[in-house]
Amino acid sequence: MKKAIIATIVAGFLSTGLVAQTHTIFVHGKSGKNHNGTSKTDVNNYWGSDKNTVSGSKYFVGYNGKTDPRTYGSARAQTNLTTVLTQRCRGSQTCKIVCHSAGCYATEFWLANLGGTAASKGFNITKVTALASASGGSELASALNGITFGFGGNAMDKALRVGTARPAYNHNNTAGVSVFQVPGYKSFFGPNIILPGRDDYAVAYHSSCAYNRSGGLDKCQNSLTKKEGIWPFRKKVTYKMFSGHHRAPSVSVGGLNRNHGQLKADGWR
Repeated sequence: MKKAIIATIVAGFLSTGLVAQTHTIFVHGKSGKNHNGTSKTDVNNYWGSDKNTVSGSKYFVGYNGKTDPRTYGSARAQTNLTTVLTQRCRGSQTCKIVCHSAGCYATEFWLANLGGTAASKGFNITKVTALASASGGSELASALNGITFGFGGNAMDKALRVGTARPAYNHNNTAGVSVFQVPGYKSFFGPNIILPGRDDYAVAYHSSCAYNRSGGLDKCQNSLTKKEGIWPFRKKVTYKMFSGHHRAPSVSVGGLNRNHGQLKADGWR
């Protein structure tokens, strides 16, 4: 009888494991297209063939790529992110989030404003893989705003200004979910003049490595101290990653030799 009871319990656990589902949730960044959708379809093909580097079940958070990633409404990032995560990351379902550029801004904003840890709110989110994260903003957006006296660019451009993105939410609050940064340094002349330190031609390491302040950096690590300023008034300045953020284990401290778009293929990390 005792063996029969144990067998029944084991069978129950195995049965639960069989019905459990694990998904990868893709969240795209800035785009000139409307990718509105909350299904298995990559609307308007933002991810292209790069989505195939990730195996298993996939769902796509799509929205109007010209809109502020912090906003709710029709074809907006926060509404569609909430829909997909509620449908696919609760109960017997778990998920990993893969975000790119401003998609990481949207994802972290959602986590920071969840009102508790993801687990306490019933969400089973294993981790976030942040590809070329723009959660710290981009100097390119700041420069556009400056040269047009605040009139240039769409809502996404305005949200991506460094002075807007950094104070937009508490970057240290990831709702208990680990965010793994994947930065790139394959830049080219032009953006390189505006972006400080290493960059992928769209965002600099202070953003893609989730540092707690903006500046010119060439390494992605938990803490980095460097001398800054004009001699003889130079002083040591320490940069630290926000809490809950880490460099992806498969990425070296120097980052990857990839540009902003090429990093979309690294969602498997």
